[in-house]
Amino acid sequence: MAVAFYIPDQAAMLRKAREQEKQLLRLRQWQMATVMLNTIRQLMDSTAGQCLQRAGRKCGKWRKPSQ
Repeated sequence: MAVAFYIPDQAAMLRKAREQEKQLLRLRQWQMATVMLNTIRQLMDSTAGQCLQRAGRKCGKWRKPSQ
């Protein structure tokens, strides 16, 4: 009895591997962007809370030091 084995095309395997690598890279970039945006959002929320405590002052504005 003859047994046939499927031997995949090397070019097709490399193409599939590259495609999967690109997808993983996109996912990692998206995750990094999400982490950065969440960090910035938390920073903005924490400074906004501090601004409310300082009534009457401009918060988040840079002021030239007096000479």
